[in-house]
Amino acid sequence: MEKLLPIIGLAMIALAFLGGEREAEPVPVELASSTTADSKPFAEVAGNGSAEFAIDRAADGHFYADVRINGATSRMLIDTGASSVVLTREDAQRAGIQARPGEFTATAQTAGGPIPLKPVTIDRVALGPVDSHNVPAMVAENDLPISLLGQSFLERVGTVEISGDEMRLR
Repeated sequence: MEKLLPIIGLAMIALAFLGGEREAEPVPVELASSTTADSKPFAEVAGNGSAEFAIDRAADGHFYADVRINGATSRMLIDTGASSVVLTREDAQRAGIQARPGEFTATAQTAGGPIPLKPVTIDRVALGPVDSHNVPAMVAENDLPISLLGQSFLERVGTVEISGDEMRLR
C-alpha cells in the first residue's frame, strides 16, 4: 500500500495538468435561501453593469453609507467581513420588515456573545445606483448600534475596491 501512494499522487498531479486544459461545463448552483417556497429567486447581479458608487472612509476607519432598504433609507456600515446584510430591528421596521418574538431562529456568534437573528429576504437594496432584488438578510433581535451591509449584497457587485481612503463599487 505504501508503494502505491507515490503512484497515486503522480497520477493525480498528471490528471490535474491534463484536465486543466478543458473548460469545465457550467454547473447550475442553487443558492441557499431563507425564503419561502413561493418567493422569487435572488441570485442576480447588483446594478446595471455600468453603475458605480464611491464612498470615503470615515474618521473611525470604516465606510458608512445611506442605503435604501425597500425604499426606506438607513445609515449602514459597509462590512466586507460580514457574511450577510444584518438589520437592526428599527431599520427593519422602517423598511416594512416585521420581527416578532419567536421568529429569531438563527444565531450569530460575536465577540460580545451570541445574537439571535431572524432570516429574511429584502425585496430591494440600493446603494446609490447599485441595487439588487431579493437579497437574503438577517434582523438582529438585540439592539445593534448600526445595520451592516454585508456579503449577501456585496457579492452581487462586480467589483468592490478599496484604494486609500475610498471604496468604489461597480
